[in-house]
Amino acid sequence: MNDDQINAAPVKSEAVPVNAPIQKIQARLKPNSRWSSHHLNKLMTVPIKPIFGPDDVVFTMGSCFAERIRISLTEQKVKVGPPLQSVPTDAERYKIDSLPTRPHMNYYNSFTIRQEFERHIGEWRQDENDYWTLPKDHLWQSGGPIYQDPYRRAVFGRTPAHLRRAVSLIDNAIDEGIGEASVFFITLGMAEVFRNKRSGLIACQKPGYAGGAGEDETEFHMSSYEENLDNMSKVVEIISRVRPGVRIVVTVSPVGLSRTFGNQDILVANTEGKSILRGALGALERKYANVTYFPSYEIVMANSPVSFREDDGRHVANWVVSRIVSTFRAAHFDESFGAIKTAAE
Repeated sequence: MNDDQINAAPVKSEAVPVNAPIQKIQARLKPNSRWSSHHLNKLMTVPIKPIFGPDDVVFTMGSCFAERIRISLTEQKVKVGPPLQSVPTDAERYKIDSLPTRPHMNYYNSFTIRQEFERHIGEWRQDENDYWTLPKDHLWQSGGPIYQDPYRRAVFGRTPAHLRRAVSLIDNAIDEGIGEASVFFITLGMAEVFRNKRSGLIACQKPGYAGGAGEDETEFHMSSYEENLDNMSKVVEIISRVRPGVRIVVTVSPVGLSRTFGNQDILVANTEGKSILRGALGALERKYANVTYFPSYEIVMANSPVSFREDDGRHVANWVVSRIVSTFRAAHFDESFGAIKTAAE
């Protein structure tokens, strides 16, 4: 099952299974520092650090968990961007990911996120001929070729002009979201990436995703801790430059790789990739005072295997999502939100 097929409905509270290794997840002023307390009480803690207020405008970017937080914040009447829900759609000319059904676009790696912020400040500009050509039209069945944006997930146009229109609309929405945000929420999911041979930039997805191109146009690259830390450092520096005083929350997606393109077993490759990302974000939090790491990855993995859905073993079960969201609210929503500012147990 692909990430764009998950249930993105509002998060509803569900009971913790009796066999879950962690029965309590609490937001505390001082987190638990002892393994014995964790083990005996089946407890995990998250430090209380108010970040989100009712007047904040939040920019979310990343994979599935960023979308879950977008949904949760929207339910609390918080303004969340980028305003992808406002992007005009034209089903006869172009397709933009899952718009308009879901106002979210997945960015799985730190490279593509960095590229978006560098584009925002003018450090690179996508050439009008920087696209992939698919000889067979699998979307509109026109009988001719269609065209794909290498740098955003599942963005297609019936003609190059239609694709450029779609790319321009996405650019505008992201720029608007960055320009008005006071809090940024970013989730990383993959260390395995694919480099566009022509431009040197990192492609949005694995080759062939959603019927797209990339098999001949890209080359596989296993990114390093240093590269991911450098990417995210650049992102934080750009955000801090264009939006001084903002707060930034970062997470690692617990959703496992659907497959690896390296030469290791999928479990080994997934562990290495997530470890690279987790290590980089830990260093990032220590490097920048305005960066906070939220342990959604740890919450899920501490409750494995019951934290994953039985149908695919990768995506997170709804009961865990509800615990993550309630804990996130308890730890990081300002007291002005009222009743939701309670310990999540």
